[in-house]
Amino acid sequence: MGLIRFAIVFFLVWFVTSLLSRYVLPYIVRFFARRMSDRVRKDYERQMREKRRKEREGEVTIRYRPENGKIITRDDGEYIDYEEIDD
Repeated sequence: MGLIRFAIVFFLVWFVTSLLSRYVLPYIVRFFARRMSDRVRKDYERQMREKRRKEREGEVTIRYRPENGKIITRDDGEYIDYEEIDD
């Protein structure tokens, strides 16, 4: 009798778990993914608003990134592109 009761309970738990994982779990995952996506988007928008507030009205800011990926700052000095000529 105990073995039959265990088999029935085991089968019911397995069946309910498989139904939940197939039909309910995708909705839960989508809910948390949307929630996380909204949170990241709001944080990014907040950071951009704060960054824009720091820049003063009428101030010109030029951001330049060369093709080779090296970032040139004002402290690096003047960069002169030249080619060597063999005599």
